Amino acid sequence: MRLNAALTEALHERLPEAGFPDIRPPHCQVLRGIELGGSRLTDLATTARMTKQSMGALVDHLEAAGYVERVQDREDARVKAIRLTTRGRHAAQAIAGIGAQIEAEWAEKIGRTRLERLRDALSAITA
Repeated sequence: MRLNAALTEALHERLPEAGFPDIRPPHCQVLRGIELGGSRLTDLATTARMTKQSMGALVDHLEAAGYVERVQDREDARVKAIRLTTRGRHAAQAIAGIGAQIEAEWAEKIGRTRLERLRDALSAITA
């Protein structure tokens, strides 16, 4: 849990510096999880392991801030898809960059091999 707290703290510090002061760590998972052509709310919620209502609240905030838009789903006209706007794509790129910085810092602390083993172990636990 301390690892998650360290990651959350780093995101809180660095997102405003990257020009995204209104994005919080829970928004990061949403922005990084949206597929290129758009994603359904239910799929985002399932992937994030949260309720549709909770995901809807995150998406509502991101939509109001101009990071995502709701568009007609390509496969089902009755469904809305969530798609990144240009601002949302920039934010997702910044989040990926911050993640890479954090990973590099952690690799410097414990070594690349140990970090890769840690990632493998955490993946096995959550699989």
